[in-house]
Amino acid sequence: MRRKMRKILPAAMLVILTALWGAGFHAVNQNVDLPVIQVFPKGEEAALEQDFFNYADEEMDGYTVTVLDAEVQTAEKFLRQAGAQNQAENLGDHTDYIYTVKVRIANETNEHTGEKGISLAQYALQGTDYILSFDDTSFLIVNPHMPGASFSLRKGTSMEMVLTFGIMSKVTSLSHLEKDLPKLLISQYPHQKMLEIG
Repeated sequence: MRRKMRKILPAAMLVILTALWGAGFHAVNQNVDLPVIQVFPKGEEAALEQDFFNYADEEMDGYTVTVLDAEVQTAEKFLRQAGAQNQAENLGDHTDYIYTVKVRIANETNEHTGEKGISLAQYALQGTDYILSFDDTSFLIVNPHMPGASFSLRKGTSMEMVLTFGIMSKVTSLSHLEKDLPKLLISQYPHQKMLEIG
């Protein structure tokens, strides 16, 4: 009888602990609101409004983003066209291609110049089952006039720039990208705003 109890007791404890964990997980997540996905066609201006990535006080309200063009290039061609072949080692050994997305970002009504603005490091190219992260090294190569990936614009002004995203073909192949064209993610919550690039 004692042997049976020794075998049953740990199994029963495991079942109870699993049930408690499941109940806790459900309680924590039952009231989580999923973001509403909004997709904008290439060339259409997308207003950021009250949307954000991580914190509601990011204050991107008043800014708009428009995709103008997009292209995939080999890392070698990208560097050659930018006259930056000496920067090859800064892209990393596994970056085979660069996805460039030309955008116009405008500040139509935001008063927080110098305080709040856009953080491009949060931007991504997202497909059904992959994400291409923003690459600040290649971004600064092709946009030498930019002070960095975070900036604000004066109210009533706009700027065109080229966003860059590294592609490691061992992780995401070009043929996969062609079949499942990514979209540019510009906000995460409460609206996940995505801009078509092709």
